[in-house]
Amino acid sequence: MFYTIITILLIFISFIIFLPKFKSATEQYSLGINFILTLIATLVGVLLAISITNYESDRKEKQDVIKLLNSAITAVDTCQDYSEELIEYFDNLPDSDNFKQEFYVKNPLPYPTYLDTLLMQSIVSKNLSGAALSELNELLINLKRSRQNNSSLYLVALSQAIKVLSLEIAFQNREITEHQLNAQLNNIGTIADSIDNDKNK
Repeated sequence: MFYTIITILLIFISFIIFLPKFKSATEQYSLGINFILTLIATLVGVLLAISITNYESDRKEKQDVIKLLNSAITAVDTCQDYSEELIEYFDNLPDSDNFKQEFYVKNPLPYPTYLDTLLMQSIVSKNLSGAALSELNELLINLKRSRQNNSSLYLVALSQAIKVLSLEIAFQNREITEHQLNAQLNNIGTIADSIDNDKNK
């Protein structure tokens, strides 16, 4: 943006030189003015090249972030599917089965460690919307807390993580505005209070 403004200013200055009121000065100092115009043209070319390079770099970063977000969705979705199978198996065990008491100790619900890795990457923290970044960090806490003591809430947290990631992808692709993103993230809500209430029972 800065380079674009400078470029426009330089072009504007170039046009001023050719105004009729400066005609006599232009003819009198033609050599110097030609040098200045050449210098301005060179600067404009350089600044435009920098602007284009920065634009392409930003666009590539966004594409890379979207790829990472899609990978995160796959990782969370896999954890969710496997967790559902474990929970279903656990629920079908008879209460008299001693194995049921230690089931989750020996068969812990899978945790999407990729999410932790994702949020630690500078390219992600730099390009992710503030609302989604905050929501995902909160969900990571909820995932770790609910995984050990409340399988149902753990599944809810996984589902919410997928929704947040999907919304962020839509935002990165400019399919929704930041205002729409924030509104939909607010609708998703969090399960922190539910977990606290469950632990206090």
